[in-house]
Amino acid sequence: MRWPLAIALCAAALLAACSNPPYPRGDMKSLFGVGPYPQSLSLQTGQRKLSGVQTPGTGGPMLLFVHGSPGDWKAWAHFLQTPRLASFGTRLAVDRPGFGGSGPGQVIPDLRVQAELLSRLIPDGQRAIVVGHSLGGPLVAWLAIDHPEKVCGAVSIAGSLAAQLEQPRWYNQAANFRVVQWLIPNEMVWSNAEMMPLSTELAQLQASWPRLRTPFILMQGGKDSLVDPRTADITQALAPVQWLTVQRLPDEDHFVLWKKPDLVVDTILSLPCAQAARAAQTAAAKP
Repeated sequence: MRWPLAIALCAAALLAACSNPPYPRGDMKSLFGVGPYPQSLSLQTGQRKLSGVQTPGTGGPMLLFVHGSPGDWKAWAHFLQTPRLASFGTRLAVDRPGFGGSGPGQVIPDLRVQAELLSRLIPDGQRAIVVGHSLGGPLVAWLAIDHPEKVCGAVSIAGSLAAQLEQPRWYNQAANFRVVQWLIPNEMVWSNAEMMPLSTELAQLQASWPRLRTPFILMQGGKDSLVDPRTADITQALAPVQWLTVQRLPDEDHFVLWKKPDLVVDTILSLPCAQAARAAQTAAAKP
């Protein structure tokens, strides 16, 4: 076997493995059993359409879930149905631009532009808790920094946040070649279009951390092989200490949100605006 072909096959195998995170797939019945099922959502935001699902809520604030790369809204199926989050407002999980039903293949490598589109999912006059996994992490960071009037708290789970640790890997470089693209799923080709400029994009985010004025929790596993655990240290050195909380999880990996979902729910519930909303509901329920 010639070396270029061997390298292509190896890169394809690695990229295909990355496209299979351990969360449930399938139709609504396989994801939600007998129901209730979330409502399909399609919104026109400027010239782009964003698709996803939402579940109605009884209180506030709303919750907006942002998946990684690749992926789709189904990554958040558990969080859309868990009773532990039932006291919040609308729970919304969206397909990011370029994935799922949001213009497949039409990716937007500019993270700040992506976040601006996502911000339009939060109605004017309302505030949300935004939760992002992996590449969703820097997107919720931009939402928290640029839109404090719409975001009252943010959680990054294994977020790609450190520019110096997110240089393209050899298999990302290989995936730029057509022979590799023929061998991997389309979603990985689209994902690679986000990975190649990611370090440059994150450098812009790092320069903006001092502007953070929204409670932000960074969850980082110590056994994460996809996002370097040192990401937590780098971000902690840049963001204002009064707004950033770092949760180091020594025994967890990149997929903690599916393996230990209650840890994520606990973190969401710990945000000040979540606690305030629950306290208000409790007080209102008293005779």
